[in-house]
Order: sequence, then C-alpha cells, then structure tokens
Amino acid sequence: MPRTLSDVELEIIENGEDDWVLLAHVMGIVAEASQQPLNDSEALESASSVCLELCASGFAQLGRYTDQEHFVPWPERGAELQERLGNELRTPPPGIDIELNRMRIMLDILPEGLAAWKRQT
Repeated sequence: MPRTLSDVELEIIENGEDDWVLLAHVMGIVAEASQQPLNDSEALESASSVCLELCASGFAQLGRYTDQEHFVPWPERGAELQERLGNELRTPPPGIDIELNRMRIMLDILPEGLAAWKRQT
C-alpha cells in the first residue's frame, strides 16, 4: 500500500510538476507549514530532511543546476546522498554564495512522485 504524503510533500511535488524545485523554495514551504517560526538553520534542516525522504521513497532526485543550464542529478542514494547534500551545502562551488547555492541545488520530481501526488489529490 502506498504511503500517504504529508501536506508539505504534496506542495513540493505540486511545485515540481512542470519544473525543478529549488532547495531554497523547499525551505520556504517547510517554514510556512511549520507550527512555529523556523530560523534559517532549522528551515534548511527540515527542507533537507523532506528532500531526502522524497528521494528515499523514489519520488524525487536531488541534483544541481549548472552554469551550462543543465540539471545534473546526483547518483547517490541513502546515507551517501545525505552526505553529498551536506557537502554540497557546506562547500558551494567557487563563485557561488550560500543563497545562490541553495537555489542551484534542486529536486527533480520523478513520475512516481507525480503519480503519488495525483492519487492523493
């Protein structure tokens, strides 16, 4: 039986129906949905967690948008993906500040994610 998506996951998948979802946008979604105000670090931690959960469920794939205007998905899964995301957040590419980095790390919603979203809406 398919798992039930949270309201936050539903909104993220809906936002990714036609395009990638920026990690910075996911941070805004989780902050808005929170019952209490989140600081930047808490919003980033929550956003990272929900992105990793969507990836673990096979609903999405994390990656980076490059200067060549391509989305490059990351092949890692599980703990390796969590480590990669942490490394990418801690050490942005040269010339990219923290905020731009959060806009370049993106979530690609996979057909399985769209199907789960459609089943639940």
